[in-house]
Amino acid sequence: MRLRIRAVATAMVVATIGAVAVPAAPASANVSQGYIMGSGTWTDDWGDEGPISASTRSYNNVVAMWQKILVADGYLAASGVDCRFGPATTAATKRWQTDRGLVSDGIVGSRTFAKAATRLTTYEGDGWFYYDGLGSNFVYFGRLADGRWDMSLGPDLEWQPLAYTYASFSVCS
Repeated sequence: MRLRIRAVATAMVVATIGAVAVPAAPASANVSQGYIMGSGTWTDDWGDEGPISASTRSYNNVVAMWQKILVADGYLAASGVDCRFGPATTAATKRWQTDRGLVSDGIVGSRTFAKAATRLTTYEGDGWFYYDGLGSNFVYFGRLADGRWDMSLGPDLEWQPLAYTYASFSVCS
């Protein structure tokens, strides 16, 4: 009987130590979900997104989001927001990455998204955020109850989900 109690106690200790030693996994997005998404705290939602580039998912709402960030930071003209990851967006992305100590490859992957996320701030409570760009240039975002992110391209314009699979902003036509 003592041997059985000792075995059960040992198993419980091993299970407890194992549970404590295994760190919690960070939020994990899957591009196949189709959207910029997150769960739990919003602060890690962008760190597992992408990639988007001239050769990977090059025409969609996420590209428009990235272009708005480049505009907010002064790397791309506002007229360059067209949902297409073309040569101007690639060049602006490389400059943005270089200025932030990232590999300047023109690919917006998890590290580039995570670096951009450091400029996100909550705005007027849960579910509303802004990207604090250069000077007074801001990009506003929302996070829906299901974890999907959305944004508007400007005042009084319709909010659209940040989708990897389609381009629905009016500038995308």
